[in-house]
Amino acid sequence: MAIPDRNHAARSLHRIGYYRLSAFGYPYRDFCPIPTPGGEADGRVRCDKFKEGTTFDYVIDFYLFDKALRMELLDAIERIEVAVRTAMIEVLGELGPHAHRDRRSYKDRFSEKDANGDTPLGLFIEGLDQHFKRSKEDFAKHFKLKYFGPPPIWIEAGTWTWGNLTHIIAHLSDKNKMAIAERIHPDLPMKTFASWITALNDVRNSCAHHARTWNKPLVNSPGVPSKTTFGQLDHLRKSRMGDDAPTKKIYSAIVVMIFMLRQFYPGTEWHVRLREMILTQYFPREIHPQTAGFPEGWEHEAIWS
Repeated sequence: MAIPDRNHAARSLHRIGYYRLSAFGYPYRDFCPIPTPGGEADGRVRCDKFKEGTTFDYVIDFYLFDKALRMELLDAIERIEVAVRTAMIEVLGELGPHAHRDRRSYKDRFSEKDANGDTPLGLFIEGLDQHFKRSKEDFAKHFKLKYFGPPPIWIEAGTWTWGNLTHIIAHLSDKNKMAIAERIHPDLPMKTFASWITALNDVRNSCAHHARTWNKPLVNSPGVPSKTTFGQLDHLRKSRMGDDAPTKKIYSAIVVMIFMLRQFYPGTEWHVRLREMILTQYFPREIHPQTAGFPEGWEHEAIWS
């Protein structure tokens, strides 16, 4: 790797750390043959040698771009999280102020006892109670000071994390899950909706922990509804870059974010800003948009218009 400014490189390593920064240099590492006992090569693997022409600035530029991308994704995820949480409050709140504590709101298996007599729902509620008890939010302090008993869902949900939200949605009864999905779009299948929430939770965690996001495979891929349900999502089914799952890269999660944002905020221009950011970014061949799951001509797809 060429390092034109060694002082700048040293400062960067002290600020960011070698191990974290090395993740952004990984795509620039070359492939080396794997030797076999017979001395012949058997496949290739990334090695410590960098590709010819790689500079330290390539790594820093990738790091800064990924950071800017994560900031944009967190902006969208925050709005989606608040809107989905509100939809859940409305659906469960209609059943009662403590419907999120009622086993009837969930699938039967969420109330099955284990060997110790505990249920997943009981343990989950216990965790929520501890979280609310430790909360320093003014509304939580006010409730604890003036009232007794557990808080109603419209108050307690204010202290939930995206992880809490994901866990609840995963175990809700089909009826409740469907009711929330319908508030996003009448034709959105509940299973697709649940997979979106799980996938976005993974993206949110990656962004919040400052992890490389651009060309890293998703832990959980978002589902795609049946063909023609939402025509602007159909292109997600097309295989690209040799993936066995077309939706396992960040592109599919971004498309889902755009779709959800447009349902809650019809006038949003978040996708326009992100589109321009990507189109104007210089990408060395090792990290071009296709490595993040972006198909050829992605910018002309209807979802980006």
